[in-house]
Amino acid sequence: MTKFAIKSEKAKRLAANIFFPLLALSLALAIWAIWAAAKNMPNILPPPAVVLKEFFTLGGSGAFWRAAAATVIRTLLCFLLSFFVALALASIAGACKPFARAFAPIVSILRSAPTVAVILIVYVFMNKQDMTLAVGFLIAFPILYSSFLSAIDGVNGDVLEMAKIYKVRTVDKIFSIYLPSVAGTLFDTSAATVSLTLKVVVSAEIIVNLPVSIGHNVQIANSAFEISGLFAWTIVAVAFSFALEGAVLLAKKLWEAKRCK
Repeated sequence: MTKFAIKSEKAKRLAANIFFPLLALSLALAIWAIWAAAKNMPNILPPPAVVLKEFFTLGGSGAFWRAAAATVIRTLLCFLLSFFVALALASIAGACKPFARAFAPIVSILRSAPTVAVILIVYVFMNKQDMTLAVGFLIAFPILYSSFLSAIDGVNGDVLEMAKIYKVRTVDKIFSIYLPSVAGTLFDTSAATVSLTLKVVVSAEIIVNLPVSIGHNVQIANSAFEISGLFAWTIVAVAFSFALEGAVLLAKKLWEAKRCK
């Protein structure tokens, strides 16, 4: 394949990745606008133009950025703590099968527990600030742990056996065998989990009405029955969720590009 053909193929993929999401978004907005017009009840179902105006109005407020930053920071703290604890325990479980079997029921319980129930139980024992962090960790950790353990167990056994025969150092095995093998899973799972973590953190903020947060503003809009504000803050949460997920996927592309050099 010629260099021009490769560039043309990349351009087509890029165009498709932009076109289809925009098409889906346009269709969703069109359906929303038609439904709102048919209902003709702006206090209950405001049209997209009103919500988008409210959304962009929020961006001009310093309080908005403080609330958004606080929620994003909590999300990142939860995610990073979950990531490193899950990676450490998955590495131990991959090397020690008895530990993996003993720890499996705990992970299953955490993965199966309803999010709201976890929030309410943790709230009994912690203050609002610590509770949001704990809930985010408890929801994200089992997902990351299970995925990381599966990736570690899936590393090529023949390659590991060869490394053992040639007495390759543990550090070299980690960076030359394990890391390249599991990196794709680390990035893909992290991209999905970081957005889920933000959703869980916002849910916890709403339930406990934590000041200076996206959840607090959602709660205020809901209590005041400001539906356009409620929609706008929901869009804010979705936008930051997409941004965090996109940042992880960008990091993945940079990792892959660096490895291909």
